Amino acid sequence: MPSLDSPPQRQIRWWLEYFEEVVGGLALLAIIFSVSWGVVTRYITEQPATWASEVANLSFAWLTFFGASACIKYRLHPSIDMLTALAPAHLKRWIAGFNHVLLLSFFGFMTWFGIRFTVESWDTPSAVLQIPQSFLYGPVAICSCLMIVRHVQVILRGVQQDHLNDETRGSNVG
Repeated sequence: MPSLDSPPQRQIRWWLEYFEEVVGGLALLAIIFSVSWGVVTRYITEQPATWASEVANLSFAWLTFFGASACIKYRLHPSIDMLTALAPAHLKRWIAGFNHVLLLSFFGFMTWFGIRFTVESWDTPSAVLQIPQSFLYGPVAICSCLMIVRHVQVILRGVQQDHLNDETRGSNVG
């Protein structure tokens, strides 16, 4: 029987842990490359690359949603706790629970909406590349589902370590 910590299992675990960062990083590289190439072709060769803007827009959508999912994992989204900071401890737990239910419901709705919109836009080609518009709307569905997974992981980690508070926000980055 293979070890629970064999190299292939470590690689799989690494890819699952850092999936959002890898896709977001690749999307950022695509934005930098396509915008740079667009500038070069427009101002140096005077023959603009028509695809550069569309690739940058697609990549920006991917970067935005995968980055949002990564920020949930690291608890980097801003929160305003001015009123809840004044509440008693038992009320804070109820408010936090309500917040978790509200966020998970929103992510669920966005997953459903994103899947529906992605499927409906499959037959609509993009203007320049002629690829399905689903490649633009797909990150909404994929990342909203990932946000559910990451938010549940944050909740479970907070319950296990009993430290889901602002002092530990972002402390597990990197």
